Amino acid sequence: MGDTVQLPRKSDRPGEKKDSSRWFDFHSDIGHTTDECVGLRKEVAYLLKKGYLKELLLDRSKVPGKERESKQGGPPPPIVKTICFISGGSEVCGLTYSAAKRHAKESNKDQPDRREKSKIDIPIMFEESDAVEGHHDGLVISLPVGNCMIKRILVDNGSSANIIMLDTLKHMNIDEKNIINKSTMLVGFSGETKTTSGEITLATYAKGVNLQVKFLVINTLSSYNMILGRPWIHEMKAIPSTYHQVIKFPTRWGI
Repeated sequence: MGDTVQLPRKSDRPGEKKDSSRWFDFHSDIGHTTDECVGLRKEVAYLLKKGYLKELLLDRSKVPGKERESKQGGPPPPIVKTICFISGGSEVCGLTYSAAKRHAKESNKDQPDRREKSKIDIPIMFEESDAVEGHHDGLVISLPVGNCMIKRILVDNGSSANIIMLDTLKHMNIDEKNIINKSTMLVGFSGETKTTSGEITLATYAKGVNLQVKFLVINTLSSYNMILGRPWIHEMKAIPSTYHQVIKFPTRWGI
């Protein structure tokens, strides 16, 4: 740029007082680094004010047409093919569309009145300070169920049913006679099937909220005593976060 640039002058400090571990490449001298040179920073600011160097130091986020891209990310990839797969239905709504509509109507009957709704109509938010980083754990909690404190409960929004292990019921001293003899076929994600031993309704308590929850009973070994699936999650209007290791839900007295 010729005479347009006024080169920052070198430091007047004696060489023995300069930090020999810091090299200023622009001056080819020791004492401080390029990033620490106040004179160079002022000269760059002056040149920018005069209209120079903008093609090098322009804030690209403010370029017209790129602001939207910076907020939304890059364009989506092209869709080459759409893959559809339907297998079975939901334990919550049944197998048909009409059953889903009936379930929705029944759910609306149980909605709280307007005064109560205003108390629970509060946004549920998770803060980054609540996060537990560096893990890939599932969300495992403890809850009072049927007058027993049950640990190792997996909250799984991938499960269409609430499940309890038969051994858990035995440890709760619940007689197998209380299990309703109604078998259900459960299908795993890879297609394997498991037939339940029956179903049972137990009271669950979570932070002041009592629910009568239907569990499907399975006689198998498991890492968990029970699984709370979408039926319980949806009835609680809860939002589980494995990243934060927290589950939050609305109540009449707050989140």
